[in-house]
Amino acid sequence: MIGCGMIAMKHMKAIGELAEDIQLVALCDINIENMRNILMHWHSPSDIKLFTEVNLFLKSDVDLVVIATSTDSHFSITKLALEKNKHVVVEKPLSLSIDEARELHQMAEETNNIVAVSLQTRYLSQIQAIVKAKQEGRFGKLYYGTVTVRWNRSNEYYAKSLWRGTWEKDGGVLLNQCIHYIDLLQLFFGDVVSVYGVGGTFRHPIEAEDLGTALLKFANGSVGIIEGTTTVYDKNLQTSLSLFGENGYVSLEGERLNDFKYWRFKDENENDLEIRTKIEEISHTKMYKDIVSAIRSGSKPYVSIESTLKTHEIIFAIYKSIQTGSTVNLPLDRFSTKDNVDS
Repeated sequence: MIGCGMIAMKHMKAIGELAEDIQLVALCDINIENMRNILMHWHSPSDIKLFTEVNLFLKSDVDLVVIATSTDSHFSITKLALEKNKHVVVEKPLSLSIDEARELHQMAEETNNIVAVSLQTRYLSQIQAIVKAKQEGRFGKLYYGTVTVRWNRSNEYYAKSLWRGTWEKDGGVLLNQCIHYIDLLQLFFGDVVSVYGVGGTFRHPIEAEDLGTALLKFANGSVGIIEGTTTVYDKNLQTSLSLFGENGYVSLEGERLNDFKYWRFKDENENDLEIRTKIEEISHTKMYKDIVSAIRSGSKPYVSIESTLKTHEIIFAIYKSIQTGSTVNLPLDRFSTKDNVDS
């Protein structure tokens, strides 16, 4: 694992729960105290090698590299890991430009290595129940879907890591907090053909947006609506995902999509009540189990770079629309958050 900040603890917890399938053997961080602090919560810290230089770390005998560093370094470290013939799990977002994301996709194909993006929300049982309902045709024709992320982030949150909220190193609420839920929207509705976005910075002393909204048109004719913000007054208020079709509708709410607010279909059946009670909290464990299985079988995990590239493209297209004030068509020719640095 490269990067031993707060998010690394969630990855380590999942790895620890899969001790029979995967073993943590090395950590890398520019600050050795970060590694020592995180190892205080690990069951066998004496077996783990510590590195302060990425190049030396990547020469070690590891199969899978987990990248949990600041956003601006995801591309460069993933590229280095692929050059060393390693499989990769990288924290979202994959990169800060669509060209970089596509380059990593191409490298993964050429080296025959897995690059998995940490979009673990896909694995939730409540999300998979919706996937199954769609596959079974229970919605009929899908009309539209919405995601809302109404969260709070304090000024202190951004001040703790000065790269947060900058265009050069991070991006804003859409690329960071909202990305999981935008990913689910494209998972259910498929390819996006155009976006129109409106957003800005309202509450925080940052460069990037703390409020972003967008209207999406999908290739199948459906419509998507996105609302994401970190400006809510004093606490996280709500997260929601809703899908509406000719024969049914579903709505997940709660702070982390942990409440089936609505589950209603024309063809109601005896399993519907049970489905509504199967709610999981977000974790990385299922994701790691899937990735390990994919490495061993030579297949692709559910969160492979191939399947998550479209999510990044949607967000970059929204950014471009906000920047230009115009509708942006997909596929996107090029975009980098760094283009906004001097704008």
